[in-house]
Amino acid sequence: MPRFAVLPATPPDTLPASVIVHAGESWYQDVALGRFDFFEKLGHRAQEEGLTALLAPSESAVSAQLLQDRRHVHILIGPRAPIGPGILHAHPGYLRGFWYLDPVGVNMASSLIRRAFKPDQIDAKAARFFFNGVAGWNLRQNVSKFPQAERRVLPAAFATLFLQDIEHFASPVHYIETTKMLKLVAREADGARVYVKLHPLQRAETVAWVQQQARKLANLVISDASVHDLAQAAQMVVTQNSAAGFEALMQKKPVITCAQCDYHHATVVANRPALLVQALHSATLSHAGFDYEKYLYWFLAQNLLEPAKPEFPDLAWARIKAAQAAALA
Repeated sequence: MPRFAVLPATPPDTLPASVIVHAGESWYQDVALGRFDFFEKLGHRAQEEGLTALLAPSESAVSAQLLQDRRHVHILIGPRAPIGPGILHAHPGYLRGFWYLDPVGVNMASSLIRRAFKPDQIDAKAARFFFNGVAGWNLRQNVSKFPQAERRVLPAAFATLFLQDIEHFASPVHYIETTKMLKLVAREADGARVYVKLHPLQRAETVAWVQQQARKLANLVISDASVHDLAQAAQMVVTQNSAAGFEALMQKKPVITCAQCDYHHATVVANRPALLVQALHSATLSHAGFDYEKYLYWFLAQNLLEPAKPEFPDLAWARIKAAQAAALA
């Protein structure tokens, strides 16, 4: 039986202190049906701690009303993302099995953007063990956010571009548009092969434009190959802030990001075209000594949560208690 009880349209006046999940889009139905261990284990722990576990659709009047009540801890998943005391944001991370539970946001909006990565404070042995396990499994199993083609060896390339469709966000987060990014990488490759992987949800007009460019530029190769093979074949990866860029870190590849990104610590950030050109010719050397093992350990094991691990309820509850304390302060 799902742990989070669905709230009625009009909540009772005597609603006890609760952990309330505000879910938008298809997330609401998934949480209501108990499809995610993340929420099921959170709900179970809330009940053990004497709190009620409730679920509300994020676009509803009841959700808006309850968000003003500081007796509750609110966990948001979906497109609505207010920030405030007692609010946490949940979402699957870049790698399967890891989740955000963050007071500020998720992905490009998470608190990790402003958090410092300090490799000298991380145990190298623990990081290596974690990295080998996580990277080894994901690469062997060919796991990614979207289904991938079977693994195969590809001809070498100067770079791989993982495209997105983020130019149409209401609040822009990209530094360089897709069209400019692609043209610069193709030019700076000086005739060497450049792979382009379109996003599964790419807009038709972008797909048509990229196909046109591939017909004009002999070194531009549109590929449906696995993101892991495309990263492996390239000297470097270029993206705005795609999850595929984060996945390339598992192969210790130099990654250039051209948008606001919470894994920027491990990339060369190009926030204008001139810096992208410079990065294309320096990233391989500048990132040669970067500690990818410690970074993935820091990002995933120390900042995200893994519901499959036995310590998950304790770690998640510590964040909920911190949010609760902030709301009541």
